[in-house]
Amino acid sequence: MAAWTFEFVFCHSLGETGRVECRQLGMTQPRPVFSNTTYLVTRRCLGRRFLLRPDAALNQLFLYTLALAAKSYDIEIHAVSVMSNHYHVVLTDRSAVLPLFMGWLNSQLAKGIKRLRDWDEVVWEPNVPFSAVALQGRAEMLDKVAYTLLNPVSAGLVHKPEEWPGVLSSPQNLQRGSMQVSRPKVWFRNELPEALTLRLTAPPLFTDQRSYLEALRALLASRLKALGLERSRGDRKVLGCEAVCATPFTARPMTPKEPFGRSPTFSALTRATWRKALERLRGFRAAYRFAYEQWRNGNRHVQFPPGTWWLARHAAVSVAI
Repeated sequence: MAAWTFEFVFCHSLGETGRVECRQLGMTQPRPVFSNTTYLVTRRCLGRRFLLRPDAALNQLFLYTLALAAKSYDIEIHAVSVMSNHYHVVLTDRSAVLPLFMGWLNSQLAKGIKRLRDWDEVVWEPNVPFSAVALQGRAEMLDKVAYTLLNPVSAGLVHKPEEWPGVLSSPQNLQRGSMQVSRPKVWFRNELPEALTLRLTAPPLFTDQRSYLEALRALLASRLKALGLERSRGDRKVLGCEAVCATPFTARPMTPKEPFGRSPTFSALTRATWRKALERLRGFRAAYRFAYEQWRNGNRHVQFPPGTWWLARHAAVSVAI
């Protein structure tokens, strides 16, 4: 299971088997898991190695795994980009199962990548949990979809999203509303479907698909122009698809690794949205801490606040509706 902090419980994977070890950490901040929440999720490879470097087999493996995971866990996918050493997905968790979805997705990807790359080490960064940033409104959702699609351009690898040789939900794919993929030759059993369709939907606050795509295209055009101007002023060259695909998957970036910073819980682009989200998070944490102390002191009838996930699933605590 992928690492993420929930409800004062730190969970980390033991190898890539999906087994989980959890221990109580008094300093950990609890994070709620609600249904019908939209997130930007990110996962990074061990030591920033290029284990996700684009090629036909890797693209097929990732897309099939994501499509199967989304179907199995009732997850809506809005955007995806797979860089050489990390991936981004904008998704909506309809049933409050994000930890299960991410655990299964990362576990299956790791097993497939090990076989595909003949890699005998762990695949994902073991000491850093996956990031899941809750998106609070239409502006935040549109911003993070554009960020996801422009990731290869922002990194100076290609000029336009459509040029990226890896998995990416380009504007054309979003217009079609789906991406097709056949079953990989590695890892997955023959009993699974020979082909899957990854549905690409508009984020839930956008009820009109046409207006959503028009707003996204306008935002992409504006940011592409800004990135082009920035590149020309700095005399930065684009690496290009051929060089990207020729990079050994065992390599890693030459740039220094940034120190670990905070792991944001939510994204808010306006002060009002930020205040509202912060108040809601603080309220959850205060109610959780009170219930947790009561529960540890023997009160097994105390109710935890809505959003409590790990203890509800593994310790059968009572959660308020």
